[in-house]
Amino acid sequence: VSLEFKPTDENTRFFAVPSTGAALLLVEEIDRPNMGLTIDFGHCLAAGENPAQSAAMVGSRGKLFGIQLNDGYTRLGAEDGLILGSVHPHMALEFVRWLQKTDFSGHVYFDTFPRNEDPVREAEYNIRKFKRLWRQAKQLQQAGIDELMARQDAMAVLEMLEAQGM
Repeated sequence: VSLEFKPTDENTRFFAVPSTGAALLLVEEIDRPNMGLTIDFGHCLAAGENPAQSAAMVGSRGKLFGIQLNDGYTRLGAEDGLILGSVHPHMALEFVRWLQKTDFSGHVYFDTFPRNEDPVREAEYNIRKFKRLWRQAKQLQQAGIDELMARQDAMAVLEMLEAQGM
């Protein structure tokens, strides 16, 4: 069982589990090996959260069962459903790096709303983008980004991204 939290719902303006922390607390209280979470990147943004931090919190406890990838403009109650990395490319890359750091092996879904786009073409793009982000995150890991992050050296991280053309 994998719960997908949401800060608000467009139909009711209320959701019982509105944040990563509340969802993780609920999963820990239920305390069953088959109970975990699905993190929706856009829901984290709409809740004012950092999706990578959510992935780190849930993944480090072995409770990240699935992810829904998309993007948006971080407005509370707004679910934009944009193409992965189209608004927040660095946040998407950081999110993928934390998936790798926590050995994520769950399900990957894309939750985008192709209103004007060809849905097949958009799905294919999302898959290519996710695979590219996965490769880039591995390259950054091999280049030593984890050490820079441990030192909290933001400038060195930004310069590494710049050197890698990201």
